[in-house]
Amino acid sequence: MRVRTLGGSVVRRTFVLIAACLLLVGCSSGGSAPSGAASSDGSPGSSDLAAATGGPAGGGLPAGNRPSGAKVRIVNAYAPLDGDPGPIDVYAAPWAGDGDTPLLSVPYGTVSAYFDPTVSDDAGDMFLSMYWAGTKGNGNELISQTETLKGGEVITFIVATGDSTQDSGRRFGSIQAFYQTANGETFGQSTPAPGKALLFVDTNGTENVLTAPDSTTWYFSAGTGCTKAINDDANTLSGVGPGGGSTYQLDPGSYTGSIHAYASDDTTIPTCDNPALVGNLAIKAVADQTAILLVYAPKDGDLRTLLIPLDG
Repeated sequence: MRVRTLGGSVVRRTFVLIAACLLLVGCSSGGSAPSGAASSDGSPGSSDLAAATGGPAGGGLPAGNRPSGAKVRIVNAYAPLDGDPGPIDVYAAPWAGDGDTPLLSVPYGTVSAYFDPTVSDDAGDMFLSMYWAGTKGNGNELISQTETLKGGEVITFIVATGDSTQDSGRRFGSIQAFYQTANGETFGQSTPAPGKALLFVDTNGTENVLTAPDSTTWYFSAGTGCTKAINDDANTLSGVGPGGGSTYQLDPGSYTGSIHAYASDDTTIPTCDNPALVGNLAIKAVADQTAILLVYAPKDGDLRTLLIPLDG
């Protein structure tokens, strides 16, 4: 995202995140424990563990996995770019092999329910891999994510379009992990000032879908003019993309938000009184809570949004 210096033409790129937010592109490889019944060491089978962790009944939990004490959810904003978007399958393993079944499948443009991702050992090692629905194989995953969980974590993973292409012709994915809480502590700027609300406007992934992402800079308005991000001063104004984001502190209430595009070489001061690129965004700001306004795109010229409260 760009920050424009008001009264001048200096533009620099920066990122302002509401949380410890990790952006990964590509996929990882590794061995996958097979899904199935109880393991030889007496650990619970997939159906018993699903019941114990609140996971999807009958979900594909590898033998030997155990409850993590954490809960996570998946947001599917992934566009393959060689066809229409669709569901992604989520496995509780570094990669999925023949005979493995997904833990859950997440339709495009939706947020899954929270679930326990489980861990593979006493150290708390978590593995999740995301696949184009119906595909499997080491190296075919869109993206994978590992964490060391201690219990009590609340994490939202947003899967979007990456910048490299699989052998299948589809893009690999990218992933952002929003760590709402860990070991009873909230990360970074995801804690609003008392009585205020935080909104993170996130456009990561759109830069890999648009045909000319560098031609414009996007700015956010909470209803009147361009809204300043939390790190802006009197002389700066942060953009939100394409491919980036900014955090805004708002008074509690309801807002009609919008995203406005300006030519990247435009040296005038953005006012957000031009026609909105995306408009009529219903935003509810809740005191002492944080939300993500996710901007995503199945294809160039088709921008969509999701408002995702980080309510734990």
